[in-house]
Amino acid sequence: MRNKPVRKKIAEVGFSLFSPEQIKKVSCAKIVTPELYDIDGYPVDGGLMDLRLGAVDPGVRCRTCGGRLKECLGHPGKIDLARAIIHLKYVPLIEMGLRCFCHDCGKLLINDKDLHKYSPSQRAKKAKDAKKCPHCGILHEKIKLDKPTNFSIGKKRIFPTKIREMLVNVPDEELKKIGVNPKNARPEWAVLTTLLVPSVTIRPSIILESGERSEDDLTHKLSDIIRANQRLWENLNAGAPEVIIEDLWDLLQFHITTFFDNTVARIPPARHRSGQPLKTITERIKGKEGRIRKNLAGKRVNFSGRTVISPDPSIGLNEVGIPHEIAKVVTVSETVNDLNIEKVKKLVEKSEFYPGASYIIRPDGKRKKITSELKEEIINELTPGYKIERHLQDGDIVLFNRHPSLHRGSLMSHFVKVLPGRTFRLHPATTFPYNADFDGDEMNIHSPQTEEARAEAKILLDVKRNLMSPKNNTNLIGCAADAITGNYLLGLGDFSSDYANQILHQSGINSTISKKTIPGTEVFSKIFPNINFSNSSIKIKDGKIISGKIDKTSFGQEDGELIKKLDKLVGREKTMEIIRKVFDLGKNYLTNRGITISVEDLNLDDRVINEGKEIIKKSKEKTKEIIESYNKGNLEVIPGKTKEESREIKILQVLNEIRTKVGEIVKKEFPKNNPVNHMIMSGGGGNILNITQIACCVGQQDLDSKRIDIGYDNRTLSFFKKGELTPNSKGFINGSFMAGLRPDEFFFGAITGRATLMDTALRTPKSGYLYRRLANALQDIRIEYDGTIRDSNNNIIQFKYGNDGIDVSQLHTDSKLESGEAIGLITAQSFGEPSTQMVLRTFHFAGVAEMQVTMGLPRLIEIFDARKKPSSPKMEIYLEKDYNNEKDARIFAEKIKEVTIKEIASEIDLNFSDKKIEIKISREGLRQTHTTIKKVVEKLNDLGFKSREKENSIILNMDELSFKEIYKLKEKLKETIISGVKGIKQILIVKKDRDFVIMTLGTNLKKIIELKEVNKNKLISNDLYEVAGIFGIEAARNLIIDEIKKVISTQGLDINIKHLELVADAMTNTGEIKGITRMGIIAQKESILARATFETPDKQFVNASIKGGRDKLTSVIENIILNQPVPVGTGLPGLVVKIIGPLIKKEADKKIAKSNVVEKVNK
Repeated sequence: MRNKPVRKKIAEVGFSLFSPEQIKKVSCAKIVTPELYDIDGYPVDGGLMDLRLGAVDPGVRCRTCGGRLKECLGHPGKIDLARAIIHLKYVPLIEMGLRCFCHDCGKLLINDKDLHKYSPSQRAKKAKDAKKCPHCGILHEKIKLDKPTNFSIGKKRIFPTKIREMLVNVPDEELKKIGVNPKNARPEWAVLTTLLVPSVTIRPSIILESGERSEDDLTHKLSDIIRANQRLWENLNAGAPEVIIEDLWDLLQFHITTFFDNTVARIPPARHRSGQPLKTITERIKGKEGRIRKNLAGKRVNFSGRTVISPDPSIGLNEVGIPHEIAKVVTVSETVNDLNIEKVKKLVEKSEFYPGASYIIRPDGKRKKITSELKEEIINELTPGYKIERHLQDGDIVLFNRHPSLHRGSLMSHFVKVLPGRTFRLHPATTFPYNADFDGDEMNIHSPQTEEARAEAKILLDVKRNLMSPKNNTNLIGCAADAITGNYLLGLGDFSSDYANQILHQSGINSTISKKTIPGTEVFSKIFPNINFSNSSIKIKDGKIISGKIDKTSFGQEDGELIKKLDKLVGREKTMEIIRKVFDLGKNYLTNRGITISVEDLNLDDRVINEGKEIIKKSKEKTKEIIESYNKGNLEVIPGKTKEESREIKILQVLNEIRTKVGEIVKKEFPKNNPVNHMIMSGGGGNILNITQIACCVGQQDLDSKRIDIGYDNRTLSFFKKGELTPNSKGFINGSFMAGLRPDEFFFGAITGRATLMDTALRTPKSGYLYRRLANALQDIRIEYDGTIRDSNNNIIQFKYGNDGIDVSQLHTDSKLESGEAIGLITAQSFGEPSTQMVLRTFHFAGVAEMQVTMGLPRLIEIFDARKKPSSPKMEIYLEKDYNNEKDARIFAEKIKEVTIKEIASEIDLNFSDKKIEIKISREGLRQTHTTIKKVVEKLNDLGFKSREKENSIILNMDELSFKEIYKLKEKLKETIISGVKGIKQILIVKKDRDFVIMTLGTNLKKIIELKEVNKNKLISNDLYEVAGIFGIEAARNLIIDEIKKVISTQGLDINIKHLELVADAMTNTGEIKGITRMGIIAQKESILARATFETPDKQFVNASIKGGRDKLTSVIENIILNQPVPVGTGLPGLVVKIIGPLIKKEADKKIAKSNVVEKVNK
């Protein structure tokens, strides 16, 4: 017994429904009166605020446990009901009990020998429909449920008392057959005879400013229940007529139903006098504002502060400037020991003056506020073992966070630097991971209160740990804006040794220059260790810049290629130091030199502007030619598009080229010594497109990937001609921002600006929900000690992370992922964070605008949902060697395109007198679909129609059909396929390298794979289920990866392939495709609490109690709810500590750490 380990952890949580006996056992008081308080304001005995149910006010003690307000957790009571009442949430269980079991012998209405054929849920389904008991032969009338709680046999209503009698007969063994655990929930327990009353701590009473008490909604509801119950008792005892009894019984049922759920359909909600609906049990549990998500899975915290942020490049990268005001309020807990007791006494002495202390905590947990009167007493009382809550001081560690927290870098630990002022100060090089800027953003600090929390913050959350992104191995910390421009300009100049030495010293670089003059690149080289590096911008040999320019590709945020090299070569500490010096050097040089731009610097000379005008003129002429050829009817139609669509696509291509061509001229001609050019060339800010639009031409405005075509009838604005197709009438802006826009141009610009704003507003909730789903589904996926990636059920997702086990944020150093890493969450964040930048609009594929396909965020959501059919199903068909030429590709494409009667018919007439259908054929339709009337007739005859050709039409004979059937057939005929492959709506031939590839809108792998022209090894569709069904689950897994890759590359985003593979493996590891939805991966989770945080919790709890569910607490969120270490990261190893000696060292054994070790740790 002595060696038995002490476990301080809840191992599992069970769910069950209370039986009437258990309710009696746990209740501490019988509630009999709706009165709450007597005349003196004291709780009434037997009332809803009875002191046996818990302490109500600070001055009173609980009569059950003797605890005061903060000590007593509360105790339940009970109400004995006059008549049995149906428990709303367990109506399905009652219905199952009534319909699945014989009312006479109590057995399941299925033959025993058939049981093995069905699962428990199938047995219940089968038994529900039985009309006769196979065991005793008694006939069963159908039981109907009149929602929400009324049952009837045939047309006769059955009341809860009768229902209870019927359910009591069902033996436990029979219940087990349909998956009900009789130890946890028997159906008759759901017919309530006693109602459990929640303790007063669950429904606290508050005192308003006026001195009046305000009671909780549950207390109001319980009062209604007691009143209705009393009236029912009185009428029963007085022998009232059955009609009155039934009415009162229904009233009691109404009150108890709305006590459990006040949002039930077909029942009016219970309301306050003000008309506001009451918030009862279900509303308190579910939703964003419910107990689970608001109070358990996430909480408001103490020891935190929030204010606006402002830049301060003079503090460290891992420091945060904190105002005195906040430093005095947000305290840090420190344990008093022999070494710090004198320091602590001085802090108590100062108390409210900075740096002081606010509270002391005695070893028994009692808190004492430090006031001027108690100072002396507290100083004398202090001994080792006490805790003190002191003001924040320089060098303390705090967590710094900005909302929305979309990835790991949104919450990092910083060291405190207490400064005057009212804002948090942040180094500008550290803004990128927070996605922060200084235009009024607010951020939060959190002060860790335990030694363990401080150690984790210091080691795991430190800024230097987050230098490289786990999303794609780019640097999150680096130079920005002026620091980049400053270093670029420094690299262009030559300097005297005096100035060079001064700027180096100013930037904290210990180096002396003796040369008379020195180039800026050499000054910059003084920062480097002995390193060799080259990229497209710069070449460094032996730590010296040989050639090139210093731009953002060296040290910029996300683009700093040199930072990776340094991190690998000299380590993280030194790299952070170099980044700080580089930032200071650029910032100091630019501050000394000065930089300014005027409006004129953004302008171009007349020659360039005229060249731009010439390009616009030529493009407009080209557009005019396209419109003329369209009007004459000789415009080449793009396959699968109408004439109008083909015209618009061609015009848009011409007009979009204007901006590119003008941009190239501007880039070539823009003055090299212009300060704006310095910013653009260095990557510090701005781009050539900005200059093009400001000085030359704003260009074509695009709305949903088309020219603007909304507005007045047949024209965009009233002063254009009807049907006008010129560039100006469809959103082309000739003017520049410098010269000014005409009112119509400004209007077109405003339309597209508004569309972008709408896109952002609609995208945010969609991407937020996608991130939440991903985090929920992947939260428990972690790397184990054996290197495998597993979920909380111990299922292997991957044998080795990304096939090599290397951490994405350490790809440049080839370091392995650490055991316990919550890699599932990192993957969720890697998609969640960039999904906020994706667009909602439709995009194109294959580099052509001819075929519109859903891309961007909607497509990503479609893939993660694992939809049965994509909204734009498509195939890429590669051809065999013999057919891989333009002619055969065209013939094959026309052969497979689905052609329906609707496409070739100009009209379909019904002749009811002769019972005939006449299809009038359009010559144009025949030409476009490359078919003849004869072929159409043959196809219709093959399909079983009696058809014949008659001039330009086809006659179908319908003698045997009724008029109604003829009319139905006419509609069906329109969709009849006369040639091609079913489902292939559009085709497009694209040349990829040497191959002619047929792109299709619509898929039919099964049919296409049978055709001899098709290269079966390269054939692919974007329909997950179709690919899984024909090629297998591995092909579907690869398709998921490829489809996600397409989406993120078209959006210009970068997510490492390992994250794509992990998502695909999580979706396919069971051998089936599971979406990241409540029906897919999330439904697979064993944890009841984990599912409850994502879905409607009441359903989860009810189902768990019926089946006797037990939550083993193996995942993340359920342990957070129970305030336990989570089984990922530092919570993964379960430590058993064997205590073999005294916990305090003797004086002689104590060792003093070396000063250099202490300094390194405190850095």
